[in-house]
Amino acid sequence: MLLAIDTSTNWIGLALFDGAQILSEQTWRSQSYHTTELVPAIEEMLTRTQVRRTDLSGLGIALGPGSFTGLRIGMSVCKGLALALDIPVAGFPSLDILAAGQPLLRRPMIALLQVGRGRFAWARYINQDKQWVQEGSVQVSSPSEIAATIKSPVYICGEMGIEERRILGRKWITARLCSAAQGLRRPAVLAEMAWQRLQAGNADDVVTLSPIYVHTLSNVPDL
Repeated sequence: MLLAIDTSTNWIGLALFDGAQILSEQTWRSQSYHTTELVPAIEEMLTRTQVRRTDLSGLGIALGPGSFTGLRIGMSVCKGLALALDIPVAGFPSLDILAAGQPLLRRPMIALLQVGRGRFAWARYINQDKQWVQEGSVQVSSPSEIAATIKSPVYICGEMGIEERRILGRKWITARLCSAAQGLRRPAVLAEMAWQRLQAGNADDVVTLSPIYVHTLSNVPDL
């Protein structure tokens, strides 16, 4: 049994996966109350599905970039469970999780997520060997700056509010925006990704595993 945890942004996600089916999935928007909401939500999910902590055999964690506080809390809870239960962990960049849940298209894709102060972490992906593969490095920009990079047809997915959709939607000839539902990072997708890696024996080092914070990205200043 695997528990997936994503606290990259204000959108928190949890999922339980038994290797064959998703037993439970929950996504909600927190008002920066990750500290008080995350652990009770995990306990509620385990209780509802009649899964004990000791039934867990692995964990999946979203690494960011994203909210500094959210990432720190999610990682702390994940490490606490991993060390207490002596189970492996697989971590994935949050943009890769978002990308993995999108339909495969011929045109390239821009995946983005909020990192605060009206700015977004984003990266371009291409359809390669029937999967989305990141092309280039992760950048941090405003919606207008992202829009200025769009010169050819592209699919855009991620957390976009009305204003972001308005700005990026101006590129209507070249840009196709995802639906609101497709813009959410699916913890169930993270669960499947983590399960596959752990089944292959490629767990991360629980002690050294750390979030990807915005200030660690080489091409952007500390925000």
